[in-house]
Amino acid sequence: MKTLVKTFAIALFTTVSFFANASTDTNDATNAKKTFTVGVYQTINTLKMNVMIEKLAGKNVTVFLKNEDGNVIHTEYIGKKQTVYHGKFDLKELEDGKYSFEISDGNTKIVKNVQVGTTKPVSSSDRFISLN
Repeated sequence: MKTLVKTFAIALFTTVSFFANASTDTNDATNAKKTFTVGVYQTINTLKMNVMIEKLAGKNVTVFLKNEDGNVIHTEYIGKKQTVYHGKFDLKELEDGKYSFEISDGNTKIVKNVQVGTTKPVSSSDRFISLN
């Protein structure tokens, strides 16, 4: 019983000291409050990209789809009251090249790069198998 109490006391002390150290961190970079998080992924076996954003209410966020020259191809606006966004972008009509999704709230900017390309078909060879 005494070892159980000691183990519990050590675990409690470790947890309290961890949170105390975390709350006294004065590094501004680690304490900077993020207003949104972004996830970008491709739908399997398609040329569709999914952009998912979770953000704090009260901040506008803009999603830009840009080509490699920096020209804006498409823009989506996420209003102050909306806290979750899920956009689907069909890239099949785009030419081969490098593109980027740029997500910004005016202060913070997150860029996710994608590349659209066409693979050349593999020519069939004149090989064969013969069974004698």
